[in-house]
Amino acid sequence: MIKEKLPDRRGGSLEPSVRHSLAVLEPGRNCWRREAFEKAAFLIDGEAYFQAFRDAALQAKQSIFIIGWDVDTQIELVKGEDQSTDFPRRLGEFLVALLRRKRKLRVYVLNWDFAMIYAWERQWMPTAEPGWSGHRRFSYEVDGQHPLGASHHQKVVVIDDTIAFVGGLDLSKSRWDTPAHVSQDPRRINPDGTPYAPFHDVQMMVSGEAAAALGDLARGRWLNATGRRLGRSDRRAAKELWPPGLQSDIADWEVGILRTQPAYDAQSEAHEIQHAYLDAIKSARHSIYIESQYFTAHVIGRALAARLSEQNGPEVVLVLRHDCDGWLERQTMDALRARVLNEMEMADHYHRLRVYAPMVPGTEARDYVVVHSKLLIVDEEFLCLGSANVSNRSMGFDTECNLAIASDGRPEVRAAIAGLRNRLLSEHLGVAESLVKEHIASCGSLVGTIEALRNGRRSLEDECFDTGREGAALIPENLLIDPERPIAADQLLDSVMHRRDQGRMGRRSLAVASVLAATLVLAAAWRWTPLGDLVTVEGILESVQSLGRGPLGWLTLLSGYILGGLLVFPVTLLIVVTLVAFGPLVGPPTALVGSLLSAMAIFGLGRLLGRYRVQRLAGRRMSHLAQRVAERGMWAVLLVRLLPVAPFSTVNLVAGATPITLRDYVLGTALGMTPGIVVMAMFIDRLEAVVRRPTPFAFVVLGLLIAGAWACAWYLSQRLQQGRHDAPPPDAPTPTVTACP
Repeated sequence: MIKEKLPDRRGGSLEPSVRHSLAVLEPGRNCWRREAFEKAAFLIDGEAYFQAFRDAALQAKQSIFIIGWDVDTQIELVKGEDQSTDFPRRLGEFLVALLRRKRKLRVYVLNWDFAMIYAWERQWMPTAEPGWSGHRRFSYEVDGQHPLGASHHQKVVVIDDTIAFVGGLDLSKSRWDTPAHVSQDPRRINPDGTPYAPFHDVQMMVSGEAAAALGDLARGRWLNATGRRLGRSDRRAAKELWPPGLQSDIADWEVGILRTQPAYDAQSEAHEIQHAYLDAIKSARHSIYIESQYFTAHVIGRALAARLSEQNGPEVVLVLRHDCDGWLERQTMDALRARVLNEMEMADHYHRLRVYAPMVPGTEARDYVVVHSKLLIVDEEFLCLGSANVSNRSMGFDTECNLAIASDGRPEVRAAIAGLRNRLLSEHLGVAESLVKEHIASCGSLVGTIEALRNGRRSLEDECFDTGREGAALIPENLLIDPERPIAADQLLDSVMHRRDQGRMGRRSLAVASVLAATLVLAAAWRWTPLGDLVTVEGILESVQSLGRGPLGWLTLLSGYILGGLLVFPVTLLIVVTLVAFGPLVGPPTALVGSLLSAMAIFGLGRLLGRYRVQRLAGRRMSHLAQRVAERGMWAVLLVRLLPVAPFSTVNLVAGATPITLRDYVLGTALGMTPGIVVMAMFIDRLEAVVRRPTPFAFVVLGLLIAGAWACAWYLSQRLQQGRHDAPPPDAPTPTVTACP
């Protein structure tokens, strides 16, 4: 970020008038329900949350609901030497121990049925862990009831419908940390012993009717996921479950429960979190403070940019994660963030925007703290925190749950909201909370306070965010990476191919499924008819598999991919031969290498020939695909490889004549072809096993799988044909809409 001289804001106090109501929580619009609570507390960082959860769970008598994006049974709820009870430290063993001692207690865990992209980050089968499964009053389920590509991201825990926790923290690994965020804290390790970076997050704890309402939300999720309806627990006094020694931050007030919920089956959509953010930003007077793991929601970015462009608008302070995990997220979510931040910088005419990343002293220099919190504080009048990032997904695509508090001019509530903001800044800056409070009161500026107190051993660093990322404009955030709404199949296909060509894709899918079915019929004929006397299956398999027994066969197959690509030979057949020759382990990587060699060879030929010669060879109907590859780069290539849009060699030739780089093309091809190759390897391995050891049952099972594939291909073909007929002709005039008088 570019430093500019901060305008003098001493004339304006951060203390709005008591009569000013910043934002109103309206059930049905910007909140689901507005409920009273007896006590509420803000829990900063994992140590405070894990301890509070454990203390409250020890007093549970009827029910514990754990609703999460991820749950790991092996995490330790407490660290170090001190332990107040003889209960186990690990989450799974702790819950089972509770069930054994409390005869009326039931535990319900609902975990997201996660996508395979997270397989290496998560516990595969929690119910298989020692001490976790097998108790009759323990129920563990996974929830996949959401649109394609979405996730269940809510993090809600409800105990006896009396105490509830909502925030950004799952009961999972890599979450526990203290506010000190010590760089090399030996306690900050995962169950397998691997250390992880300093980790910052915020959770909120509420009691009373608010907790009971969150219990209703949890039971609704359970019903949608399992079809089983659960009853409410009998409410208890909050003091019976409230952790000893934990001071409440607010008492006897109301909290709004906010959701993001995509439309799915009979489930209606809800965008309450987005509406609450927009309402709060619109009515901010002095300051907007945001902490978020991701910052890619263009709707929120534009709302903030509009306020920054006003001469007397509010200051905007963003505390964000420095960069994401892994190369892929850095190339996508960080690039999308750069786009939104750039738009906000362009609108910041009066230099009221600051973007920071928290840092702590490290072994050699400084280490960045992983910001995982999702929080908005406006004018000491409005607070919203929970599971929702400032991303398109969190505002409209994934399921999320936040809690919000509006002060409505009540001084003690305003003091609590300001106190949370000051505690957070105190932690990030490494100074006393009282010092933060004094500076804000003195200069009347949130940005001025941070600028005066930063640059110590712990600090908030700016100028560490790239807002000019090359290629950010090419990433289709609304389609693949960070969508706002569930993605329709025809919309996905329209992004890479012309609608009139989609019928060919459906017919191609039917052809592939029919070939699989014919293969199964032929295998059965070889086994149970006189055809097997002429040519034996074992002889054919032996001949093909001989290719995989030496380097000469390997080189022959790889050369065949290149030659086959030049001759427009179907790459699918080459992949099948490779998988048969090398088996289910070596075959897939060999097939992928061969496919990439072929793709690079034809790609190079397309680049050599140039755009006009390629168009003459491939035909004008490929121009739409070429345009999409040029616009979307790697993501268009990935989608083309996942879907049978056009012949393999044709796509390679067309892509070579576009500006896409070879690196992006190879990466998109590898990512897009890998799933299909793996699935094909599994099918061929099962087919070979059935042929070698045939049983009627094995043939029936394989036949059902092929029938399912054929049915899916038929449905896709019909859907595409229907969409093709419903669409207006390419040259048809665009219909006009006349407004009603």
